[in-house]
Amino acid sequence: MVVSVLIAIGLWAYVVGVLNPDSSGPVRNLPVAFVGTDVLESRGLMIVNGMNQTVTLNVTGKRNALLALSADTVSITVDVSSITQPGQYSNEYQVSFNLPASVSASSLAITDRYPQTVAYTVVRQATRTIPIRGTVTGSVAESYQAGEFHFDPETLEIRGEEAVVNQIDYALVTLDQEDMSETYSGDLPYTFITFTGDEMNPAGLETSASLVRTILPVFQLKEVPLTVNIIPGGGATEKNVEVDIEPKSIMVSGASADLEPLKEISLGNIDLAKVLGSDTLSFPISLTSELTNVSGVAEATVTLSVEGLTTATLEVDSIELIHCPEGYTADAVTQTRQVQIRGAAEAVETVTASQILIVADLENAVSATGTQTIPVKVYLNGRNDVGVVGDYNIVVSITRR
Repeated sequence: MVVSVLIAIGLWAYVVGVLNPDSSGPVRNLPVAFVGTDVLESRGLMIVNGMNQTVTLNVTGKRNALLALSADTVSITVDVSSITQPGQYSNEYQVSFNLPASVSASSLAITDRYPQTVAYTVVRQATRTIPIRGTVTGSVAESYQAGEFHFDPETLEIRGEEAVVNQIDYALVTLDQEDMSETYSGDLPYTFITFTGDEMNPAGLETSASLVRTILPVFQLKEVPLTVNIIPGGGATEKNVEVDIEPKSIMVSGASADLEPLKEISLGNIDLAKVLGSDTLSFPISLTSELTNVSGVAEATVTLSVEGLTTATLEVDSIELIHCPEGYTADAVTQTRQVQIRGAAEAVETVTASQILIVADLENAVSATGTQTIPVKVYLNGRNDVGVVGDYNIVVSITRR
């Protein structure tokens, strides 16, 4: 029995290996390749609905040649270089064998093929550049705020069927993160949104990037009070003035390290010597470049009211001119000036006009003859419980020597 089996095997090997008889059989799942697509694209055309087809061939020939047939050694091609218009097409395909040198393809013959032709559609091709937008479906941690999305690339180039490409408005990146307390950075996919607001993910669309580098800054929020720096003057101190700031505070966002030392935002200085009774001032709200005014209020209103003090007006004739420009002489046209003083009632009553001196500094006066209005400084000598209130000027006559 063993001898019989060995003899049978030997005879089979002889028949297959030496005699190499004819045989037949199917070769399945042979992919169809389109050639001339570059010519098609140069005409603004492209193929859809047919790019991933396969065919089956029934082939006869020598056994060793049949065994060598596969998707690697059989090429199925359709030449589309002659097409000039969109439409539905059905063409026969070309079959070529790429067998190893040790195997002869001369005995091979195709007895049947399925399908007989390859059907496909040619459409017009379009290319557009669309913007990228972002949305957050998660949440930001309490006392934090998300900034604006940054993308790399900032836009996408899409290419495909004209009817499809022209429907797309933008690419939408969706960030799904919960309780974010720091800036997010990562590569994310996107979906296409049409001009009607619908989501669209068409097949066969070529894009310049499959993922988008997405950065979403996340900043800490902090409510910071607004303040002003009160400079005592005109007999008044911070104890004598009521200050109301509107708004009293603003919401600021920034990095934790930048927000930590920020205890207040100073709007500026207010010299009480220039405030008569009550006044309303406007100040811009300024922040460093690292911080953002989330509240959006660009200006604050400060209302001041000086209380508990008495004012009096004195006629002052002590006027002094200093630093007259070289080559010129100056004379005060104004001989007396009413000056207002302020302080506690008992202190104001004791002040006399002789204690007040008006000084006009002519160093920056215009070097021209004629009369000029010059701002002056008013000094109240020997008193720190009463002060001069307001701004003053006098008229000076300047002549050439």
